[in-house]
Amino acid sequence: MVTLEISSTDIRLMQIEGGRVITWASLPVDPSMFKEGVISDPQALSAAVKQLISSSGIREGNVTASVSGLYSVSRIVTVPTPLGVSASREAILGEARGVMPFSEDELYISWQTLAAGEGGQQIVVVGVPRDVIDAEVQALRAAGLNLRILDLKGMALARAVNREQALILNIEPTSFDVIMVVGGIPEIMRTVAWQPGDLSVEDKAEQLVVALELTVGFYNSHHPGSPLDPATPLFITGQMSGDLALMERLQARVEYSIESLAPPLEYPEHLPVSQYAVNMGLALKGTALPKGLGQGGYSLPDINLLPEVYKPWKPSPRQIQVFCAIVVAMVLVFPLYQVTSETIGKTADLEVRYTALYNVLERRQAEIKSREPLQEAINEYHTIVDMGGGITENLRIINSKAEELGIEVEEITYESSRIIVACRADSYATFRDYLVALEESGRFFSPIPPPEGYPYTKAGAISLKPKPAEPAEASE
Repeated sequence: MVTLEISSTDIRLMQIEGGRVITWASLPVDPSMFKEGVISDPQALSAAVKQLISSSGIREGNVTASVSGLYSVSRIVTVPTPLGVSASREAILGEARGVMPFSEDELYISWQTLAAGEGGQQIVVVGVPRDVIDAEVQALRAAGLNLRILDLKGMALARAVNREQALILNIEPTSFDVIMVVGGIPEIMRTVAWQPGDLSVEDKAEQLVVALELTVGFYNSHHPGSPLDPATPLFITGQMSGDLALMERLQARVEYSIESLAPPLEYPEHLPVSQYAVNMGLALKGTALPKGLGQGGYSLPDINLLPEVYKPWKPSPRQIQVFCAIVVAMVLVFPLYQVTSETIGKTADLEVRYTALYNVLERRQAEIKSREPLQEAINEYHTIVDMGGGITENLRIINSKAEELGIEVEEITYESSRIIVACRADSYATFRDYLVALEESGRFFSPIPPPEGYPYTKAGAISLKPKPAEPAEASE
């Protein structure tokens, strides 16, 4: 993990692995990068961050950064809700507007439920100016950092102190923070801009002590039944905590015991803990718990102020459930899919083979159809051949008998295994005599079927079925 604190005077980096501080580094920055405490030149700040990372040897990774409490607001509100029912966004914002008027067009609003009971839910609401967060995120992204978590400095300091009750005075060259921790939660977080450069040590100490007393007095006036315990320890952090003259003067002016900071991390003895208190508090985000919280006490807030628009996409529990259901369904359906795929493949193969066979069959049928006239001619030829060499004799008998009886032969047709003779006579008796003569010739199978209307017809078609030729005749 890499933690990052940015102020209008310097940048502080720290690398932590397994709860142990590995490396830390700082770099002074040009105050002109800021205007009234807000980053005004993200590109210049980005270059400074890159320079610090390169010179310190700190490996880039997931970054947790702090954001100044200047112009930010935070309140603890009670949202009436039925027991076991989460407060809605509308209800939370409605209660928050009653104690901290704000516009969502100007502030990013975040919140976290601290405790729930019959009277409702205790919720801490934090509003940070959009331009403050947008400028810092743009600068860190331009530096190539993977910003995952953004935390308020006051909450990071409360986490580093890790006390149920404490006062924290974080002193920087351009601003100072006063944080009051009660019941393990920062009840009050104030950030004040100041210009201590032209002030004497006495004036600096006086201004800080007055701000501290005003904060405690404000809290006590709103909690007359449980004012702040005078034995509450005071922790002084920030860049100016290294000013020994100022620290001695504060010790003499405040009524609270000043204690040394000892965050629950493993770190070298020579690390200036008070100056890197914000970095260490960022490293403890999500891990440190307040010690000895009394019954009904709060848990330390763990809000990620990074707006959703800047967060990397992460599936919701519902999306994960749907994805798992799809995977299970795919596992169950896969064997059926394999069988179906194989069946479809075999069907497709059969369709190809059927199409090929059908095409061959169509070609064969076309060939057969084209051969039918030839086959008919061949059949007729075989009929004639089967009739033997006596075909000429058959014709002679047909014509000679007709001539003897005065029959007029109109047409002689060979049809398959028959000979059709269309003829005409002068009388039905002559026509009948012609049929008898043809039968008696012995050249045709008898009886010869008479034409329609026989025995009184004088004309018609006579169907004759020639007998096969005798072997002797065939040799002749």
